[in-house]
Amino acid sequence: MNGRIVQGLLLRSKRQPISASRRVVAIAHQRATPVRHIQYSSKKYNEESGGDSKSDSAKASDSRKGPTAPAVFAVASIIIAAYYSLVRPRLKERQQQQPEQQGEKLVEDVNKPNDDEAAKSFPFHKKTVVFVLGGPGSGKGTNSAKLVEDFGFVHLSAGDLLRAEQQRPGSKYGELIAHYIREGMIVPHEITIKLLRNAMMAHPESDRFLIDGFPRNLVQAKAFEDTVTRCKKVLYYECPESIMLERLLKRGEISGRSDDNLESIRKRFRVFHNESYPVIEEFSKQGKVISVSCQASPEAVYADTKMKVTKIFSPK
Repeated sequence: MNGRIVQGLLLRSKRQPISASRRVVAIAHQRATPVRHIQYSSKKYNEESGGDSKSDSAKASDSRKGPTAPAVFAVASIIIAAYYSLVRPRLKERQQQQPEQQGEKLVEDVNKPNDDEAAKSFPFHKKTVVFVLGGPGSGKGTNSAKLVEDFGFVHLSAGDLLRAEQQRPGSKYGELIAHYIREGMIVPHEITIKLLRNAMMAHPESDRFLIDGFPRNLVQAKAFEDTVTRCKKVLYYECPESIMLERLLKRGEISGRSDDNLESIRKRFRVFHNESYPVIEEFSKQGKVISVSCQASPEAVYADTKMKVTKIFSPK
């Protein structure tokens, strides 16, 4: 609109003289028009392109305000990734090493000569020992309890002895045992053998012992036979992991045991496969293993157990 006014005034100026005041107005409009046009064009450009009409100095000022949100997020992601890949594994390893280092000291206490004085006169070599082995949840404890009734065995569960020691007030081994059980690891054999030895000495009248859940590896087997007595037979319950897992999860609903959870169960399966099964293979070479399948009903499993045990031990 302003441009048209100026043009009209200029055309009239050619045809007739105009006053000085009109000439000043015309010049003012002429000079203002480019500025207004530039402002309008800049505003329109920003609206269409989403751009920023800020000056370079304003932008530089904004850049000094601090890092942008994407930059902060990227740095935080790098820090978190570094923590989980580098720091956390080392912390966990250190936490695991502390109980194990404590365990080494306690094992030294177990092996002190004065601690064995009471056992020197006990006739371990005259006792009959049967190891009862199988994966977690294979039915070792259930069938052992029935063998006690029919054959007069004393049933010693390595796991029960360890848990009882863990809960005993003032126990030197309680915290260490809790750590190993929770992680699905094997408790140092010196501690387990001491507990088994003491339990056998608590039954001097018996000459038959079922030791359930022991030995967990070849080191334990050798240490027991070297320091206590040799086993006569190994009763092995064969059971697929799927069945054992179902039993353990069901038992965990009411048992309250710290190792009856999915994570601990899978660790125990790995330990049994990698460390305990070689014990069965070794005793099989010696002709000492009695295998029983546990896939049938509990009654059928025990009937098979009793039939095979009767061939070696007379019922009482």
